Amino acid sequence: MSTVYTLNGKVLKNAANDKWLAKKEAPAGFVMNGSNATLWTNGSGSWYASWHGPNYPEGYDGDGKHFTVVNNNDVSTENQLMYATGTTNANGGPNAINPTDMVGTHEGTLLANSAYAYSSQFGSYFLLPLNRSYNNESQVQAYLDNLTITIVDP
Repeated sequence: MSTVYTLNGKVLKNAANDKWLAKKEAPAGFVMNGSNATLWTNGSGSWYASWHGPNYPEGYDGDGKHFTVVNNNDVSTENQLMYATGTTNANGGPNAINPTDMVGTHEGTLLANSAYAYSSQFGSYFLLPLNRSYNNESQVQAYLDNLTITIVDP
């Protein structure tokens, strides 16, 4: 037996071939992990991971947007996810996710971008400062390979 999909009580069939329409999958959201991070260092042992949000306008305010964090590392992320000014040598702005929400598996809502009203430069990017000293990029990459942050409804 096939599934019949309806919208407002109307059966959804393709008029051209009389076949049932396939169920659309929910969008995956915006995923931040080691595969799409831009990594950089300040040269003093501090490393940063950053991401540019898809189609986010300058000054994006994710207030109330749902997120999921899965951190399978044996240590917590050393800092919070922040709204930022860019992907390399970026300045971190207001918190988007607090450090306590970056441990283990956690779901919640993004914090408001308090700089949004004053400056549009913070927001279309996200920055994760890694305060622990790493010896090289491969150590940072290994850490990020066990961390996934998803904005479910970007």
